[in-house]
Amino acid sequence: MDNDLRTDFKTAVNQEEWYLRRVYPTPKDIPSCTNHLDTYLSCNAVRNLVKSMYRYGHLREDCSEKWAEYKFCLSLKWMGMEERRDAWIRRKAIWWAKRRLGKSSEDVWQVRDEPLQNFPKLVDPAQYLRERPHEFM
Repeated sequence: MDNDLRTDFKTAVNQEEWYLRRVYPTPKDIPSCTNHLDTYLSCNAVRNLVKSMYRYGHLREDCSEKWAEYKFCLSLKWMGMEERRDAWIRRKAIWWAKRRLGKSSEDVWQVRDEPLQNFPKLVDPAQYLRERPHEFM
């Protein structure tokens, strides 16, 4: 992606804040500290460890970000509900802006105008079903 198409960080944060304020219109809509603790505890569940082994071949899951979210939530307890919502939205907006402006798989892959020369021809599903042997059905 060209630099002229990217927004600057401050603009991206403002856009994310605008969006998050609409998705989480009231303080009751933001996740509770219990939700953050559950997310952290489930991070090292067997299911997630198996998924990490399957995808990456080793235990890749790092739960430190989830723990930081839980600690951040606890640090907001002394604030009023509206202040807590504003602080949470600000933190999430910064996180999304960094993710949006950071590296992406779209930066790596080149879009092709034509398929590869040795690319297999497309199969018509209806024709395939008509031609295939019926003993498998």
